[in-house]
Amino acid sequence: MRSRRALRRWISIALCALALPSCADRAGCPSDTVSNEGGPILVLAAFPGELAALLAHAQVTEEIPLGALVLRPATLGGVPVVVGMTGIGLANASRTTREAVRLFTPRGIVMAGVAGSPHRIGDVTVPEAWQLAGEGVYPVDAAWLELARAVAAPGGVVLERCTAVPSEVASGIVCMPEPLAVWVGGVGQSSDPFVGGAPECSPDGHPVFGCDAGGASSAALGSGDARAASSASDRAALRVAADATLPARPAQDDFVAVDMETAAVAQVAAEHGLRFIAFRAVSDGANDPLGLPGFPAQFFAYYPLAARNAAAAVAAFLARLGACS
Repeated sequence: MRSRRALRRWISIALCALALPSCADRAGCPSDTVSNEGGPILVLAAFPGELAALLAHAQVTEEIPLGALVLRPATLGGVPVVVGMTGIGLANASRTTREAVRLFTPRGIVMAGVAGSPHRIGDVTVPEAWQLAGEGVYPVDAAWLELARAVAAPGGVVLERCTAVPSEVASGIVCMPEPLAVWVGGVGQSSDPFVGGAPECSPDGHPVFGCDAGGASSAALGSGDARAASSASDRAALRVAADATLPARPAQDDFVAVDMETAAVAQVAAEHGLRFIAFRAVSDGANDPLGLPGFPAQFFAYYPLAARNAAAAVAAFLARLGACS
């Protein structure tokens, strides 16, 4: 094993001496060596729509049941990972992450998904720290944050600007008015509108409230003209929103992203001494071309776009992480 690592490093040095593209990739590597040794990276999302966007970039090798959920050993961005869904809310996020850490002994955790934010809808936020409302603040791994800044640089990742929205909102494809970006910095916050409760997922395959990505990888999460079709589950989601089944997001105030899971995952990572970072794309925020009245209307219209952009940023991050090993 040691000789193989030495050989890889020798090849990397030789390629840089020849000024080949891999040299430019390693030029953005953090000073703190980012090793690929150890267990896989745990890549988590909260609900099926976010999970489906991640799985579109992954090569899955196995499916392991975890209660009503499924964990999937895979390769993503060329890096060994375990892709999974926590379920909605702080209690679910904490419980599922602890169990996944126990089962797989990962060397780090990446959280991906959507959030409310003062940034533009479709932008990707990468906060430097996450505040667990009422409990504490958990910094993101500094070396991984350096890699995220490389992803945020021009050409680091291609983000989508267009998405289909449910027919009750608009017809066809809606596009964001400006090019989107990855923003690194600031503080994110996760709070608990469920007051310690752990909402159960639904086995009906719903892309937000379901237990797995089977129903979430539909046209709503695809790309191109296929996104124009509105599914029955999208319309059901809008009815759920109208009935206020989802609790309101907390005020964003000075936070660059607000959600209901990430800080709980960061807390578990800190307890186990694991590297951690989160990529949260904006589902409800600024520059809405439809002028929708915030959460939850914006969320149900734009979470597929946000989920795809978060997943693209994670894939680019993991590819850089692999290049820096």
